[in-house]
Amino acid sequence: MRWPGMVGFVFVFLLGCTAKEETKLSPVQGCVYYKGEPVRGGTIVFTPDTESGCTGVQAWSRIGSDGRYQLVSEGRLGASLGWHRITISGLPTHPLPSRYRDPDSSGQRFEVRADRVNTCDLHLD
Repeated sequence: MRWPGMVGFVFVFLLGCTAKEETKLSPVQGCVYYKGEPVRGGTIVFTPDTESGCTGVQAWSRIGSDGRYQLVSEGRLGASLGWHRITISGLPTHPLPSRYRDPDSSGQRFEVRADRVNTCDLHLD
């Protein structure tokens, strides 16, 4: 048995097992409107819709005073590819109906596609 060759094989095997594949992300930006006016602050969250086959990480952003947002996932710009359920919460000074904070009742979904900037403007009522 040749140990030096075996040690190299074990090292490469372990390296392959421990290497974490980085999630592919695509940029997502947009604006959130409520009753025709930009939402003036708050948070938006894109949660991968596992029922639609989307796996990946959650993406989120603060909503600016002009209603605009740009998603971030694990410190990187963008969101996982595939369908997402969206939740939105406004600021206490500009609240939104509570249904928008629940992914099952918000009614908001979006498909993030590869190799492009995805624009998701939301018009809430």
